[in-house]
Amino acid sequence: MRSHSLLGTLLLAGACGGGRFYDTLAASPAAAPADVIACARAKLRPLGYEETSFDQTDNRVTARKVDNSVRRPEPQFRRNVDRLEIQAAPDSSGKTSLTVIGHTFAEYSTHRGPTEEEERASADVKHSSQAVIDACGRP
Repeated sequence: MRSHSLLGTLLLAGACGGGRFYDTLAASPAAAPADVIACARAKLRPLGYEETSFDQTDNRVTARKVDNSVRRPEPQFRRNVDRLEIQAAPDSSGKTSLTVIGHTFAEYSTHRGPTEEEERASADVKHSSQAVIDACGRP
């Protein structure tokens, strides 16, 4: 009986332990949050990202980059979409905290219309996240 419960626990842990798909980077720049988010917004276009939203009050920006170079043997697969979520805010010590989260989504064309499924962060979105941190996250 004990071996069955142990086996069940291991199977459940394996099924639930897929890890996270996104990539998170953080830094503590010396500049004010508004200046840091302005720096990040300026860095997006050279990296090939299109800004999709900007919240001036909370110093948040989201951007996306379509990657049509990825090919798969799946007839419904259309393309990959990389997304960046960037936020600059004061932390508990009063310093600025810069957080960059990179996501990669596979876009499929289904009977319901375009459908996105999150995948592990691509090398390109990880590189872009690091580039924003390097450019705007200096202390």
